[in-house]
Amino acid sequence: MNVVGEITHYLGDDYAFIKFSESLHAFSIDMIMVPADYRKQGIGTMLIKHILILADQFDKEINVSARPIGPCTDEKIEALVTYYEKFGFQVIDRGLTVAYMKRKSFRSAAGE
Repeated sequence: MNVVGEITHYLGDDYAFIKFSESLHAFSIDMIMVPADYRKQGIGTMLIKHILILADQFDKEINVSARPIGPCTDEKIEALVTYYEKFGFQVIDRGLTVAYMKRKSFRSAAGE
């Protein structure tokens, strides 16, 4: 079974969102978008935390393919890796334009 969802945060006439999917064993963050005028205000962090809570409630890992918007550079990928590492994600593979990352469920990480 695959479930697809979206969490939207309204910002006046604009909005930020995170799109995700759920399979039998994992959640995947498919896309996250925060308008440029609202970045660096914790909105993306808030949206990601909602997915972390869902995944932990269902004891599922989370996968993300971290890709920068626009031209891809090593610096942009490293910034994304550092950002997702704050939430417990670890790099499992890396390509020229993407870092594949995974976060174990809270219970799995705690050894339960």
